[in-house]
Amino acid sequence: MDALDKPNALRMVTLFSGAVKGMAFYPSSHPAIRQPLMDLYKILTTAFVQAPQVSWGLVDGIMFFNDHLFVSPSAAIADLSNRMAEKSISRITVFSDTSFEELQNFVKLFSVKGVDAGTLSIQMQEQGIRNIQLLREGEENFDGGDENTLDTTPENDHIGTYNKALSAIKTICRDIERGRIPNSAPVIRIVDRMVGITMQEPWTLLGLTMIKDYDNYTFNHCVNVGVLAMALGASLGLDAMSVKDLGIAGQLHDIGKTMIPKDILNKPGKLSSAEFDEMKRHPELGSKIIREMEGLDPHIAQIVLGHHLHFNRGGYPEWASKLPFNQMIDIIAIADTYDAITTLRVYQHPINPRMALSEMQKLVGTVLDGSILERFVEMMGHYPVGTLVRLDTNEVAVVYRPNPLDEKMPVVRILIDGEGHRLDLPREQALIESDGTYYARIVAVVDPLLKNIDIGRLIAGGAY
Repeated sequence: MDALDKPNALRMVTLFSGAVKGMAFYPSSHPAIRQPLMDLYKILTTAFVQAPQVSWGLVDGIMFFNDHLFVSPSAAIADLSNRMAEKSISRITVFSDTSFEELQNFVKLFSVKGVDAGTLSIQMQEQGIRNIQLLREGEENFDGGDENTLDTTPENDHIGTYNKALSAIKTICRDIERGRIPNSAPVIRIVDRMVGITMQEPWTLLGLTMIKDYDNYTFNHCVNVGVLAMALGASLGLDAMSVKDLGIAGQLHDIGKTMIPKDILNKPGKLSSAEFDEMKRHPELGSKIIREMEGLDPHIAQIVLGHHLHFNRGGYPEWASKLPFNQMIDIIAIADTYDAITTLRVYQHPINPRMALSEMQKLVGTVLDGSILERFVEMMGHYPVGTLVRLDTNEVAVVYRPNPLDEKMPVVRILIDGEGHRLDLPREQALIESDGTYYARIVAVVDPLLKNIDIGRLIAGGAY
């Protein structure tokens, strides 16, 4: 459970920003300063009942408070973001032992313009401020201790975000299995965080969709579909709220399968007619569960209901084919299809990301919307993130991110050198530089199974 819900988190950050700004006009004892500080301290005291510390700061240029992300900042949040960026501070952590005097003195020090994080930290030590800590941009735990500081490098932060999403889906599915109405708050919080990342750079989280867990397929698949749908929505130019809806609907699109018998879900062969009819109930079951969950817009349930209706509305549930649906169900369908066919299942060998895009073209006009798929292909690039390739140097590499200069020359991570030896650590390499010089060209796509390489584990930071 988070220390504060989003409205109170927003109020806390706004009060802090207002107190900082007000210090330029009034002494700290003035009511215009003291009252916001007292309100702020009261909120912090409430938060400390749930957690020993709270943190706020910037991730990818966007203000956060604990797990809440403020994608569309108010004037107060924008002002605070600018002040933190100017001081090169990425995170402020306040611990439960913080006194009102410490908070007041910190706000006064923080409000002085032209003072960077290093100088501010020294000033805090001189004034005995021990229960408020700073994390400077590019550094882990600027104040020396490490037990309460997260690794905020973008890559590790994104993997942590993915794992939190996975945990939220597991909890929801287990609640359903136990006959409980699930809590929507964890999914909403994690999608809030993902929206900010996705709106800035839609491809950033795409590599994480190569994380595949055969034993926990439904959980990984739900998170992956959410990530893919959000990226596609952002790429199509949808606003932040629509991208958030896609993320929530994507992550919840298959929760109805929790109520389908396990012997049907895990059957290695073709389903019988009766078994397939049972399987086809999962969109309706999922939609019903979502309508019972607090905090979710009915629109989310409608997207989940229609994610198997197909572009030509010849899918299921048949009775819903005449209902009004928008393009969100077609976005989810594309994300669902892509992740499904690139994943090892009991009844299928996965196909590589590049071939998956070609196979999906065969479904245009019936299952998939051709115009949306065209944008998806453009977003994924000629060699989608996670594709294992061989270079003309005979090195083997995984595509790490697209290159806007040339879609056929992405940035890769080299795994195997030209002599066939695995590198101890993958080496990042741009295949073409901004001046036009190139390192190597891709000559073939490689099957990871033949090289015994687990792309998901590699991207998640494990052994490959």
